[in-house]
Amino acid sequence: MKWLTYRSLLTTVLLLWCLTSFSQKIKFDVYLFSNKIGETVVERRDSAGQKIYTLRSTTDAKVLFMEKKSVMSTDVRYDKDGKLLSSFFQNIKNDERFYTTSVRDGTRYQVNKDGEKKVLPAPITYSSIMLYFSEPTDMQRVYSERVGEFFQMVRQPDGTYLASLDGHYASYTYQAGRLVVLELKSSMGSIIMKRVQ
Repeated sequence: MKWLTYRSLLTTVLLLWCLTSFSQKIKFDVYLFSNKIGETVVERRDSAGQKIYTLRSTTDAKVLFMEKKSVMSTDVRYDKDGKLLSSFFQNIKNDERFYTTSVRDGTRYQVNKDGEKKVLPAPITYSSIMLYFSEPTDMQRVYSERVGEFFQMVRQPDGTYLASLDGHYASYTYQAGRLVVLELKSSMGSIIMKRVQ
């Protein structure tokens, strides 16, 4: 009888733990000119009523006899109502640091991009890190943690989604609602991220 009580208690604790904590991790290999130059790992987890997203990426490429290294990280938190609480983006390129922070302050967001500050009045309910976990709707308004601005996702006839912002263009390819390929186009060339798991 005592064993059944302990078993029931253990089952209840495990069930509550599963309901309050959920985690999903996705890994992408990063390619430039068909050569693997790095990895990106994104994770989503639920904790204490918040949704927490993280991205960690490292790349190392040789372009025109020059080595270009990048270490990028993004940390994003959403509240239980699906509104952005805060985001922190940082990219260190060859020892030069770029960052953007976005913090909710009542009904506004205080945005700081490399020392330039601005205020966004609209609530943020969808940001670019979410694109790794679910397919957007056509003409979805997306907040960029990197730039601190909104952009549109436009569905193409072939089923891909195109986005452009700050001189960068991106093409997102989904299969069964899962992001499988992300192509980033810039002056350096096309960087392709392919889902590994």
